[in-house]
Amino acid sequence: MNKMKIRKTANTVIDILMTVLMPLLMAYSLIGEEFHEIVGSVIFVLFIVHHLLHLKWWKAIPRGKYNPYRVFITVFNIILLIVMFLQPLTGIALSKHIYTFLQLKGVAATARTIHIICAYWCYVLLSLHLGLHTEQIIRPLKSKKSFDVMKWSVRAVFILIAAYGIYVFIKRGFWGYMSGRTMFAFFDFSESRVLFIADYLAVMTLFAVIGNYLSKLLKLRRKTK
Repeated sequence: MNKMKIRKTANTVIDILMTVLMPLLMAYSLIGEEFHEIVGSVIFVLFIVHHLLHLKWWKAIPRGKYNPYRVFITVFNIILLIVMFLQPLTGIALSKHIYTFLQLKGVAATARTIHIICAYWCYVLLSLHLGLHTEQIIRPLKSKKSFDVMKWSVRAVFILIAAYGIYVFIKRGFWGYMSGRTMFAFFDFSESRVLFIADYLAVMTLFAVIGNYLSKLLKLRRKTK
């Protein structure tokens, strides 16, 4: 296996792990504070490795021409990078288990506000990021004869899940957290963890679908020009 295949495999594994762990991270009190800190730390490490694997992309930012698609992707990735660093940094400041040795005092209120806002923005942005790169994920499948039939079936399923994701986004008050209007995360401890994670996966699907169609629109404009 050459370096390129190893890198692609590692990248795929990281993407899958982050996709699985993100809804779990959002469960917070339902999974316990200590486990929440562990999952958050693992995701942050995976995020760093992901960017190390794409270091060539970051080095290429000053070079070449910029079209609307490249401008959008560059700005989007920079915003995601900032949010992804703010979230664990504020999480460390709030730590009650793993990072207590740092003894950060007098920052809890500010850190909590930033952490909650970043957590929900991060979830939405990572879901969009997944959708923006869906074509790269499914490219190997396009050579299969059954792809066309499978494509429309899978697309219909994902659109239905995304439609439910709109309901979940509203019901669970995502925008309240993202806008900073809701300052504390509320959990129903009688709720099934499976249902909670299923709801959050629906929201992830919603923004992944939006990201996928946004990517197609920007690429279409680029081809038209």
